[in-house]
Amino acid sequence: MNDYLKGQVDNYCYMIKTGKPTAVVAIQERYLKEAREIVKEYQLKAYVEDLSDDWKTLWIYKDDYLIEIIKKMPEQPKDVYDHWVLGKIFGYSDDAIKNFIDTKLYDTLCDNI
Repeated sequence: MNDYLKGQVDNYCYMIKTGKPTAVVAIQERYLKEAREIVKEYQLKAYVEDLSDDWKTLWIYKDDYLIEIIKKMPEQPKDVYDHWVLGKIFGYSDDAIKNFIDTKLYDTLCDNI
């Protein structure tokens, strides 16, 4: 695993340890073992989903209840609710989520109605 990816996983673990609910990173399968070791050093949990050939999605989290939310998330958020939940599990403030929905998402969703 290169230093950039190692630093990314380490940084996400640090953020979760200090209050962020979850983080997610796309990672090649060959680096999963090393990434999981970093997660374990922080006493956090990892959940892996298939992304594509030889690529995985590595979710990092601390609290057990989050795994249920992670597993129920759609691959692509399609509505305000999905984006709101994603914002919450990634640790964004209510104001930041509202701002995203109001300025970036709502007009796009309304155009598709």
